[in-house]
Amino acid sequence: MLVHRVTDPDDQRARLIEPTAEGAAATDRYMRTVLGWFGDALAGWSPDDREAFGRLLARFVDDLTAHLDSFDDDRPG
Repeated sequence: MLVHRVTDPDDQRARLIEPTAEGAAATDRYMRTVLGWFGDALAGWSPDDREAFGRLLARFVDDLTAHLDSFDDDRPG
């Protein structure tokens, strides 16, 4: 079992899921694998290219986050 249900401390009627030790270990293996792929893909890039990519990726994430947050602003409430 990778996750188990727990009671939401803020709403006793609701349930949350938390990873089990096995689930946390599987997530860790997955993340190490994926990050390894990215590291391998960028291994031949110059430091300047990696810096530019990191800067542009951060900009993309910031802009995407702002765009997605705007959906919440459009909700009636």
